[in-house]
Amino acid sequence: MHPADSFSNLQLRSEQLTPLQGLLLEPLARRYRLLRQGVNAVFFILVWSLLLGLYLQPWWPLSVAISDASYHGLWIVPLLGLLRALYCWQADKHKLFALREHDISYKSGIFFQAMITQPVVRIQHIELKQGPLERKTALARLQLFSAGGAMHTFEIPGLQLEQAQQIRQFVLQHKDALQDEQQQ
Repeated sequence: MHPADSFSNLQLRSEQLTPLQGLLLEPLARRYRLLRQGVNAVFFILVWSLLLGLYLQPWWPLSVAISDASYHGLWIVPLLGLLRALYCWQADKHKLFALREHDISYKSGIFFQAMITQPVVRIQHIELKQGPLERKTALARLQLFSAGGAMHTFEIPGLQLEQAQQIRQFVLQHKDALQDEQQQ
């Protein structure tokens, strides 16, 4: 049988399509949110400590402008740290993903929400990434690359390592099976 003999391009009505809003989305690992909060806290504590050290240092006189800036920074930096912590906590709650038989979806955003769905057969390769803190907390990120792009199509952060490995393996096996099925 020739591949062109099995080709079809039937018209579909929009009511027949499965809505993406009906997807059962899974949240990221709770450890991911805690890790991000910890990194955020360490960063802002270091910046605050540097400002405090600059403001209190006895070795050379500070100009009025630098003294005022460091003084104001001592309350602005913690305020910014708190606002960033609150934003990240809420933003991480809105990062969700779904894996279906033929595609994988990732949703994110608090104010401006975006959902990216990538068909499994269009995935060129998939990478499992871990930084040092992710390795220590058994977390991983999956980067999905599609045809025609040098950058990854999207990244799913904050997955438990075992879960990320299982998803990666599923995508690789399922992609090959679908391509074999299409070639027959």
